[in-house]
Amino acid sequence: MKIGFFVNPLAGYGGEINNKGSDNLKLESIEKSYSLGVARKFLSKIIPGDSLFYVPYGYMGSYLLDEFSYKYEITYYPEYPSSSQDTVNFIKSLVNPDFVCFVGGDGTARDIVSCGTGFLFIGIPAGVKMYSSVFSINAEHAASLFNSLVSSKNYETTYAEVNDINEEDYRNGRLSIKNYGLMKIIKSGDVVINSKAEYSQGSAGDIAEYIIDNMDNNTYYLIGPGTTCKEILLNLGIKTNILGFDLILNKSLVASDIDEPTIYHYVSQKRTVMIISPIGGQGFLLGRGNKQISGRVFDLIGFDNIIIVSTEEKLNDIKDLYIDINTSKKLPEYVRILTGYGYFKIKRLVH
Repeated sequence: MKIGFFVNPLAGYGGEINNKGSDNLKLESIEKSYSLGVARKFLSKIIPGDSLFYVPYGYMGSYLLDEFSYKYEITYYPEYPSSSQDTVNFIKSLVNPDFVCFVGGDGTARDIVSCGTGFLFIGIPAGVKMYSSVFSINAEHAASLFNSLVSSKNYETTYAEVNDINEEDYRNGRLSIKNYGLMKIIKSGDVVINSKAEYSQGSAGDIAEYIIDNMDNNTYYLIGPGTTCKEILLNLGIKTNILGFDLILNKSLVASDIDEPTIYHYVSQKRTVMIISPIGGQGFLLGRGNKQISGRVFDLIGFDNIIIVSTEEKLNDIKDLYIDINTSKKLPEYVRILTGYGYFKIKRLVH
């Protein structure tokens, strides 16, 4: 098989530093690239057989293929550091690949569809925003999809939306989503094909009341993004950026819209309960849109100290919940979701 492969080394870089995206950033050093780690995880799980990869030179492709001794040909030489134009140029350099694998986020997918090709793609998620519906659940699921394509030609394709947002608006707490086209992908349980969706608040007030009534005054509460989570703060008389993480202690605000190093600093000090809500339509808990929660933060908090909240309307449209995070902890197969005052529902957790 002839397989295109490339990485956007910048994808995901803005997550831990709370930039809400990576479009306006430059890597301080290649060692800080988040997406290269995702790419290595994907490449370590695939079984390429006698496939030949077509890749860009350097960190966008060939250096990684060298690490795994996979067969490849270089079709494009990007600048360093690479840019969105290099994504476009590489896609245009490909001639009739069987499919193309890319490691990136919404901006990367947006650059790809701007080329107008009819190629088949496997999207390996590494971005911050992740409003598109073209990505696999995580690198492992993408590898599983890759292996099934290489071993069998019996698969069904579909077209999924590529969406992106205005990052400046996003950093200021305003969500402005725009559709940029459709991408041809494999129709599979390994791909979260639904786009993000918004819902009415419904029982959010009852959820907030239950959380507040059961708070321990000597415990940090890390409140995640989204209207359901922020209803808790509003009931305490606190208004913050709806898209950020906030920390409260004894029902008072300690820090607002905090980045990964700040979160790690606080959760290292004392017991922390994290309150998060799944993404509407997609069902992601961690790994999409909230990269301020790194593996080390997650491991410090522990899954037993995570409260998942959701209105019933949103939860009814979600079959499973998903998590894409590097953790040393064992994850449960099923989780409880608070849907009202003392009311819980159970969902399967896929990871």
